[in-house]
Amino acid sequence: MNHKPPRILAFVDTRTTGLEPWLHDAWEIAVILRADGQDDEHTFRIKPDLANADPQALTLGRYHERTAHPEWTWSDPHTAAAHLHQVLDGAVLIGNTPSFHAEMLTHLLGRYFDQARPWHYRTEDIATFAAGSLYGRAAERTRRDCDATWYGRVSRALGWPWVSHDVSRLVQVEPPASDVAHTALADARWIRDVWDQITMPSAIFAASDEQLAAMVGDALSRLHGGMR
Repeated sequence: MNHKPPRILAFVDTRTTGLEPWLHDAWEIAVILRADGQDDEHTFRIKPDLANADPQALTLGRYHERTAHPEWTWSDPHTAAAHLHQVLDGAVLIGNTPSFHAEMLTHLLGRYFDQARPWHYRTEDIATFAAGSLYGRAAERTRRDCDATWYGRVSRALGWPWVSHDVSRLVQVEPPASDVAHTALADARWIRDVWDQITMPSAIFAASDEQLAAMVGDALSRLHGGMR
């Protein structure tokens, strides 16, 4: 377990041959590393063992289509693992269900390193953050309107269990388009965009009181309108 003070963020996504870390492999890994306000994109392609591959997982990631492309190249496994280990050292992993990606990466890096989890011990899930942001807006509207029904409106809009693409749209970030969906880098960029939408101040500090009220209430007002 790494206890270094977290100074860098790693927006991470993987394409895998299935859902079981000790049976399946990560064959495409994307990391957008943010340090000192700069984003650096890294993509690793490690040829997997397909003996136990889940056909549905291969179809979802368009494995055969993408790897057959003339420009597709595989990374040297040891070199890629060493670079990946270095990139993730001390970083906070942020993802869509990051625990899954962390387990897949642990299985991969464990082949080459005694310390197979070089990242910070706490991982962050964008769906959880986005849902929390919506509930935070409900709290603001409740205090303003003295109307606690905003919480129920958010709960109904989110549904259960949360679907990450639906939650993303509720915070006004469109998921990847169909032509790039389920590629690791496209999903890593989407994960970053959701994170930034929730955590970056953007124009909020320059807004008037009236504009701020409109910005805070916009998502909830749209949700409320959709539930009539």
